[in-house]
Amino acid sequence: MNNQFSAKLLLVAALFISVLVGPAISVRAQAVSPTPTTTTLPAPTVASTQAISTRQSPAASFDPNVVTFAQFRQSEIQLVGPYDSASFTFTLPPDWSITAGAQLSLSMGISFNTVTTLMQGQPYTVMGGGTLTVLMNNATLAVLPVNQVGDTKVNIPIPLTALNSTSSDGSMLIRFNLSSFASCTVDQNMQVNIHPASFFSLPHGLVQPSTNLVNFPRPIIQNSFLSDSALLILPDHPTASEQQAALTVAAALGKFSGGSIVLDMITASQFVPTNGTTNSLIFVGNASSLPILGQLHLPLPASGGKFQISGGDPSDGVIQMIASPWNNAFVALVVSGNTDQGTIKAAQAISTGVLRPNSSANLAIVQQVQANLVSVPRAVDQTLTDLGYGGNLFTTRGSSSVQYAFNIPSGMTVGTDAYFELNFGHSALLDYNRSGIVVKFNGEPIGSVRLSDATAAQPTNQVKITIPPSLVVPGTNQIEVVANIVPIDDCSPHNLQGFWINIWPQSLLHLPLFSTSNNPASNQGLAAFPAPFVYNPLLNDTAFVLERNDLAGWNAAVHIAAYIGNQANGSLTGLSAFYGDDVPASERSKYNLLVIGQPSQMPLVAQMNNSLPAPFSVGGDVASENNLQVIYRIPASSPMGYIEEMPSPWNPSKVVLATLGNTTQGVQWATAALLDPNLNGLLAGNFAVVNGHQIITTDTHLASVTTGSNASAQAPIAVVATPPSANPELMAIARPDWILPVLALSVVLIVLILAIVVIGSWLRNRTDRNHREIKNNEKKDPLDLPKP
Repeated sequence: MNNQFSAKLLLVAALFISVLVGPAISVRAQAVSPTPTTTTLPAPTVASTQAISTRQSPAASFDPNVVTFAQFRQSEIQLVGPYDSASFTFTLPPDWSITAGAQLSLSMGISFNTVTTLMQGQPYTVMGGGTLTVLMNNATLAVLPVNQVGDTKVNIPIPLTALNSTSSDGSMLIRFNLSSFASCTVDQNMQVNIHPASFFSLPHGLVQPSTNLVNFPRPIIQNSFLSDSALLILPDHPTASEQQAALTVAAALGKFSGGSIVLDMITASQFVPTNGTTNSLIFVGNASSLPILGQLHLPLPASGGKFQISGGDPSDGVIQMIASPWNNAFVALVVSGNTDQGTIKAAQAISTGVLRPNSSANLAIVQQVQANLVSVPRAVDQTLTDLGYGGNLFTTRGSSSVQYAFNIPSGMTVGTDAYFELNFGHSALLDYNRSGIVVKFNGEPIGSVRLSDATAAQPTNQVKITIPPSLVVPGTNQIEVVANIVPIDDCSPHNLQGFWINIWPQSLLHLPLFSTSNNPASNQGLAAFPAPFVYNPLLNDTAFVLERNDLAGWNAAVHIAAYIGNQANGSLTGLSAFYGDDVPASERSKYNLLVIGQPSQMPLVAQMNNSLPAPFSVGGDVASENNLQVIYRIPASSPMGYIEEMPSPWNPSKVVLATLGNTTQGVQWATAALLDPNLNGLLAGNFAVVNGHQIITTDTHLASVTTGSNASAQAPIAVVATPPSANPELMAIARPDWILPVLALSVVLIVLILAIVVIGSWLRNRTDRNHREIKNNEKKDPLDLPKP
């Protein structure tokens, strides 16, 4: 037994040592691993005209009329008895004209327990299940019995009247109400799961979309379950102003679509009729530069390379939209003018999203654009009514939300005393422990409200929720109010309408604004992109610098413009564009520059080459990589992308972001690294080398921080995107400084424990021996005395 006791102590000591020493040994083993692995990520993709989708359902290869719940991005719907409900909205393409024969096919899983109880002393089986009511735009489609356990499929006819949207934006509402009263008397655990494989069958024809400019950005941006796409068509040799107009349109479409639209660009001579069969077309350029406009039946045709504008000015902008002559399910939009100035005006008007027709509903003439923000005094306190919203009444069990958007002018921010005063009321029939209100600001929770009998007794309650200034951004901000409704009695009738939370329109925002300034040069870093370009929502201090005759580079610029347009979300887009061989000296200090292309083809790159984090050889397209820890021999013809950021050499308060490559593919890789969410999280420092999905970054600023005689020879730190397990810096963090002293102390303690065990064992053995001798003496005959 003593040996067992000692063995247990030794085992505990060994385990104790392994706990302390094991991680240190593991960390050490990882730290000396000579071959870290690079993160494997999906290869970047670049949009092309061939990849642009048509207005067909993704299930079109099977049945063009079928649309699954999954295509509406709707996941599994779970309903739990006794009463529950769920809903979602979706939008159909506006060029779909639904015909008779529509139906909803539900794929469901039903589960509940069959319960046997006593009734008048006799066993009685309670019939489980319940009913599922399906509504479309508040019209009842069916009341289905759900009384069979297992998977089932049900087809429900949809009358055409039920497809009339009750929403101002044309969206459809589908709702499911589960009622299982038996769950209130017995514990049957009723549950219905509606699977994403459920689908609508919607027979339809295609109708010509409306070309009324009042509806813009529809029908180019439809916000339906189908992806939107558009093809930009420029003159064969566009001027810098025509490039500016095209990038302005791209930024606008990125904003209107929330960044989801697929865009591509070609020149007029590359256009073939098949391009017009799968996309909406956008012709951007002066009338004299686009002879192809003669093939369009426009309300204001171009005659002799000019628009004859009655009572107009040569600098007027012209916007026209017609059904595409190559496929009338799409439209052709013309953004033009008789001069560069007119074409830019037309593009900037497009960027507002608000167009006013001229003599025809599909024609607009732009006389002037106020490109700068107009300072309009605004009240510090604004109610939801002042912002153009009404109140909101939540009546659905479970969680629901409502959003309120408002704008913060560029160059302004709020003080620490900003707040949102929520005015609310609610039913007294709610379970206060499970019901409540949460307020979010730009997606982050900033406050919550606990309900009680006291707040239920008042028709209106007020609570002030502080708005952290760090969450406020220039441009559009959003407050979201989330209400969770759970009745105090789950078995209360579903149609009682006694469960509600009301948000009153008197709720107000208190926003004391004051001026602030962001110095772009003080916020450098590739990881911060799209900052600092989006600091100004109008983008009128941003300029693109492009290579001439470089369609691939122009497409890269289109994608970047759409990205920052969506992020900036300004009321108007006022960006500029130049060619790399013609950037006026007077203009260089005005802008944050986005330089895109091959360095050797743009004299501007040569002029700022010495200021770049990684300069290029004279007339070359391969950047110097002397600032990386390991330098490889790589052929100049091997594709390579480069991203470099630095303070502008013409204005230190502005920045230059260069997206470059030694080949066309290199430029595309660099662009993908900026825009692809799978890649841009790997950017850091001020210089990145991009090879497909491999990104190597460094920060050349670190060299200037080093002091001493070897400072000039010490290279900045280069970081290769790798998993955490292969990152020596992370592994060093994994072993704290205190581990070695604690390890030494633990060894001393273990030695003491072992000594105590040995001494204790010796004492215990001696005591046992004495006890045995005494017992042996007691067993002897007391008359057996020793002889004298």
